[in-house]
Amino acid sequence: SRIVFDTAPTGHTLRLLTLPDFVDASLTKVIRLRKKLSGAADAVRGLFGVAGNQDEVVAKLEKMQERIRGVKALFRDESQTEFIIATIPTQLGINESRRLLGTLREEGIPCRRLIVNQVITPSTGPAFLKLRLKDQAAALQLLDSDPALTGLNHVRAPLVDVEVRGLPALQYFGSVVWKDGVFEKINAGAGRKYFMLGGKGGVGKTSCSSSLAVRCAQEGHSTLVVSTDPAHSLSDSLDVDVSGGLPVKVESPFGGDLPLFGMQIDLEQARAELRAAVAGGGTSGLNDFLDNLGLGMLADQLKDLDLGQLMDTPPPGVDEAIAISKVVQFLDSPDYAHFDRIIFDTAPTGHTLRLLTLPDFMDKGLGKMVMLRAKLGAAAGAVKNFFTGGKGEQDPAVKAMEALRGRMDAARSLFHDATKTQFVIVTIPTLMAAAESARLASSLRQEGIPLETLIVNQVIREEAGEKFLAARIADQQRALQVVRDDPGLGQLQLITGPLFDLEVRGVPALQYFGSMVWK
Repeated sequence: SRIVFDTAPTGHTLRLLTLPDFVDASLTKVIRLRKKLSGAADAVRGLFGVAGNQDEVVAKLEKMQERIRGVKALFRDESQTEFIIATIPTQLGINESRRLLGTLREEGIPCRRLIVNQVITPSTGPAFLKLRLKDQAAALQLLDSDPALTGLNHVRAPLVDVEVRGLPALQYFGSVVWKDGVFEKINAGAGRKYFMLGGKGGVGKTSCSSSLAVRCAQEGHSTLVVSTDPAHSLSDSLDVDVSGGLPVKVESPFGGDLPLFGMQIDLEQARAELRAAVAGGGTSGLNDFLDNLGLGMLADQLKDLDLGQLMDTPPPGVDEAIAISKVVQFLDSPDYAHFDRIIFDTAPTGHTLRLLTLPDFMDKGLGKMVMLRAKLGAAAGAVKNFFTGGKGEQDPAVKAMEALRGRMDAARSLFHDATKTQFVIVTIPTLMAAAESARLASSLRQEGIPLETLIVNQVIREEAGEKFLAARIADQQRALQVVRDDPGLGQLQLITGPLFDLEVRGVPALQYFGSMVWK
């Protein structure tokens, strides 16, 4: 009688909620196409006195569409469904939750509660740190001994007492992470370098990416840090608005010319580019083809069907590939030739794996579409030339898709070139995060992605004490006050979950955690 969905991080979740709309729109177009083709076939059969059969496929598609619309309605039925936002008490976490709530409101998804997890209470003391360090040691041992992670350069980044946000904080954080020859090793070599940082959600990928970008810029490299995460946090991390899909200069508060730029991929713009590339010239070639053949009733049945509309709504998952292809397009331009260090702040693990494998998938899919479109265009052009004597022109859709395919091929080559690209896994010292990092490392090796470095972030130092806890508590309380004062988040029921001294794993631990949160 109760079904609970543990959804993926924000970007994935937004895709999940919009997927029924995409499927519904696609089915509408497919059903329309099927009916048109069926009607045309019946017309041809009638010419020869052959009775037509009822199209069972259309009935099945309509039944599927009815179920999909039921899912759409379920997502928006507040008597049956509720979306609960879970976050942590940091400014970056709160800002992402604010954006998520805005999207939920736009989509009409019911949301009444907000859980702020990992809150340190004033009663937390040395006993908490002692047990936390013991639990952390077990996770670090797993990371050091897992076969999938052996051979990597392990870097341990401390859990600092304030949130890493803004250039001064990033410079300090970078000084304790990218040291002891770590930066010199990954930065070695001449020519342009690409770094991709990825891992489980909530491990601090954006902070690590931004701090690496700052360090590169401090060393005199013209550096661009790019967010490919649908749920961007790069602007929050840099404390500079880098949205809009173009590089934005990040000015140093200390003066001087720091060659640092940030950019968040504009996914709406990327989707528009995909629609333009795939739809291209619409169905003018097909309509001309039918007109020139003089097929009469068959032409009337088909010519008003805009086949390009079948691809007007790109399926969830192509954003990452389009985003990367757009970055490659930027970097091929002389206007962006001065960047010699490019750092990708990627989305959580699932998104990242899809980003790395989609160029192959898109290349195959685009190859088939190019061939189909080219054949249709050639046939239409041949008939048109026969009647008019004119010279056929290349279908603009084919030209656009070939350009997109070329950028996909460039992205695929970039991902696998060990002389130019390095992937850096970011994780935290918990057993669940360690296990996910091992799976990610195995997947990267299977795909042939260069991998040398593992950052274990948020490691509690042995010397951490009451002063450290007091600073963390003060920082968290400031974030919680932002929640209370926010016009949107402040209207939700606020539930706080304490930061426990052990990892919440297994039924007994979950029962205890639940008794503290759902009370």
